[in-house]
Amino acid sequence: MDWKRDRLFRSCVVLAAVIGLGWRCLEAQEPSRAKYPPQLKATGELPSPPLLADPNRPPGESVPVFIDWASRSGIGQREEGRKIIAASHSNPAVAQELCRQISAHQHSDFSRTLIELSVLGEMRNPEGEECLAKFLHQPFPKEGTLANGEIVEQTTLGELQSKAVDGLAYAGTKGGDHEVLWAAGSHPSRIVRAEAINAYLWNRKDSDEARTTLQKVVRPDERIFLDRPRYELGMSREEFNEKLAAYAKKHPAPKPARRAPGKLTAAQGVGDRPAPEVERKPVSQPPQASQASKETK
Repeated sequence: MDWKRDRLFRSCVVLAAVIGLGWRCLEAQEPSRAKYPPQLKATGELPSPPLLADPNRPPGESVPVFIDWASRSGIGQREEGRKIIAASHSNPAVAQELCRQISAHQHSDFSRTLIELSVLGEMRNPEGEECLAKFLHQPFPKEGTLANGEIVEQTTLGELQSKAVDGLAYAGTKGGDHEVLWAAGSHPSRIVRAEAINAYLWNRKDSDEARTTLQKVVRPDERIFLDRPRYELGMSREEFNEKLAAYAKKHPAPKPARRAPGKLTAAQGVGDRPAPEVERKPVSQPPQASQASKETK
């Protein structure tokens, strides 16, 4: 899977995730039948969820089995899965195993780590909350693989830490709220700051009190995130479009400043950055030219 398709898959998983579980998303677009063979579709009833805290097996076995099920389940099994997770709320061994699994998969399996973080946040467990807070404070990479103007390692960690923020906001504890408010104003990733604002508001039903609290910590240039429209399950596209229109009216996009001709070079005009330094190597003469030069001599 190339980088662009991987990013699309990640975005799809993030958008399909509910507050606790990151359920699988539907395919964004079916491939052309003229180019690809028809895809096989699963039939029959979906399997029932296994126990997250199974008394007949250790957490090291029950947790991976539940994550496997969650990664294959559909949106129709969301509530069924959440009941299984809620039943494990007071099981510290399950929370610790989830934390261990997150650490083991973070750099090798993005989608699985996202689901593990979601399940841990849904548990509302003290050990799980501590794990999510530590994950949120992982050092943010300053260097890495540059692709399409982004450092891939930064984007990946930011999306995962955003899911950790969701779990901390969902916990509703004093410690969890403290971490969410810190992230809303001080996290080095704009991805995480925006999600912290959204999660804090969502878990407090967009109350005026929550907005007032956030305004004290959010960066001045990011206070527009307090009004960002949110798509909710069951909302029609007309309703969501109305929200988008109201947001655009309240926060119109800034008009680009007209540049004086000749003020910037052609290389600077695109990104307002100096042209990159390119190592110039001497160009060898074509064989015919070289032979002609020897005959002249």
